[in-house]
Amino acid sequence: MTCRHLLLGFACLLISFQVVIASEEMKMAGDQSMTGDKTMTEHHQMVEPPPNWLDERLGDYIPLSTHFTDSNGQQVLLSELIDRPTLVIPVYYRCRNVCNMLLGGLVEAIPDIKLKAGEDYRIVTFSIDTTESTDIAAHSKKTFMTALNNSIPYDSWTFLTGDDKNIRLVTDSAGYRFQKKGVDFLHPVAAFVVSGTGKIVRYLNGYRFAPLDLTMALIEASEDRIGHPIRTAISFCFSYDPAGRRYTFNLLRVSGTVILLTLGTFLLYLIFGGRKKKS
Repeated sequence: MTCRHLLLGFACLLISFQVVIASEEMKMAGDQSMTGDKTMTEHHQMVEPPPNWLDERLGDYIPLSTHFTDSNGQQVLLSELIDRPTLVIPVYYRCRNVCNMLLGGLVEAIPDIKLKAGEDYRIVTFSIDTTESTDIAAHSKKTFMTALNNSIPYDSWTFLTGDDKNIRLVTDSAGYRFQKKGVDFLHPVAAFVVSGTGKIVRYLNGYRFAPLDLTMALIEASEDRIGHPIRTAISFCFSYDPAGRRYTFNLLRVSGTVILLTLGTFLLYLIFGGRKKKS
């Protein structure tokens, strides 16, 4: 038994308490949102695409040479925005339900992300609707920043519009398919996290973000910006479930470590305690 395992054990114990509390809060939030979920049924039936419209391409890169227009009307390259772990969210701003709920779910999760927006990570939202203007993007940004009470730096969350070529370059590289149908779009309800080089490291599905999943995904994309001991403890305590597309607390590993630590401590006490008494 080494000091490394001892430190990991204590770290896991601390994190486990936070996970239990966060799980209960998420469960309560889910119960409270059932009524709101029902109001989305009609919209989902109308615009939700088949599952194969999202082809997860972990390890691939989105093209950072593509250019968009930000909410200030300035032309920007993605490489100017994505220089650190970044949450990328394709939406269309005039979406009547799902997209707004996706961004609203992010607003709820941001206060619980254990990283600093603008410093440790960025958020980039872009419209898949080529007819949407800079004014619409600016209005959306103002809406959601106001909902956050401007608790994160204003330039840490960017709202973009673009032309079909650049939009498709990004969405195609991420395996994200969409199609216009009337005034709405068929599109996946999903976001993805990329590293500072544009490498896709995680997909986040659904319109609600679990702060733990988002924090872990951003840490994975951090390219060693977060301290090694923190990443080691987190990777020791949690495992990523590809089927459920979320992180789960590794109870078997942690409980086994705690038991071994307890037995080891007790054994050391018997050995060294007995020697002291003999002395």
